[in-house]
Amino acid sequence: MGTLKKLKLYYVIAIGLAILMITLFSEDSEGHGRYLSSADEQNVDERINGEQVSNNGSTDLYAVINTPKMGTGGLIRTLLGTGGLIRTPNTSAFDCTKLESNTEPRLRMFDCLHGQKVLRTHFFDIGSKAIERHRKNNSEGKCLIVTAIRSPATWFASSYAEKIGNNLDDWPSEEALPSSFREFIQKVPAQISHAIPGLLNEFGGGSLQEQFEIMDSNGGYSLLGPAPPQSIVAGCNLLFLRMEQSDQWPAIFKKVDPTIDFTTGASKTDLYPDLTERMKIVKDYEITIEEMSSVYQRGDENVKDWFDAYGYTTENALNGQVLDQSKRRILL
Repeated sequence: MGTLKKLKLYYVIAIGLAILMITLFSEDSEGHGRYLSSADEQNVDERINGEQVSNNGSTDLYAVINTPKMGTGGLIRTLLGTGGLIRTPNTSAFDCTKLESNTEPRLRMFDCLHGQKVLRTHFFDIGSKAIERHRKNNSEGKCLIVTAIRSPATWFASSYAEKIGNNLDDWPSEEALPSSFREFIQKVPAQISHAIPGLLNEFGGGSLQEQFEIMDSNGGYSLLGPAPPQSIVAGCNLLFLRMEQSDQWPAIFKKVDPTIDFTTGASKTDLYPDLTERMKIVKDYEITIEEMSSVYQRGDENVKDWFDAYGYTTENALNGQVLDQSKRRILL
């Protein structure tokens, strides 16, 4: 065999071996054919064990940005884990401790067992800035924001109970309670503007009425995102829940993130059974058309959107009408 032929054969064999090595040790477009290094094996183990620290070193962030008295306690308990702030022998993947260095009193930050961060606030502006600071150094980590909404009628009842407190002696008598609650409804402004409108605007979610159409199809939730690159919460997703379907929250959380176990907290009457009768009076109070129309008319565009989403439309308010009591989105 001539020297030139031998040289050509050598090159053919060399190229063939190179192709074989690339095929064996590189990942193809379908994700096949790649050998696992020790680091890869560790990452697989982390996923199996439910750890949420991103493989690229970025820290995952879970945020509750929520209106007061719209399920904030249950949502933050869920993201912090069943152990809450107290470490127990049976720690969950989300056992967390509060970061004492936080200088914003309206924001709470937590450092969790496997490196995740959790934040809680009632204000979109405050929460979004904290998320932006975190994401500057953790842009590849997971980011999930959770918020919820409930009927204005049940919101007023819950807000009133929160204002009076947990001591039975501080509550009005059963006879005086209806008039006290009626006065509360007329004096306390409906709160919806601090969290939800900013979130929907950042994620291009439109109005609450539009979101409710999605929730109707999904069984009580909407999942938006990821937020666009120009957003202050770029790369984050938003889980928007409706409290009337809270019995579905465990399944919803599992669908959105299988590592999250929804934690159900005790109700106010479970914790303070002597308040049961007083709470029942407030819960069963039938807000009149005039009372709710007054709240509607003095509210801003966000309050009106909230009322409209639950079926108390502008036309109904102006005509002094409400939906039939059998409707799911009843307001009274």
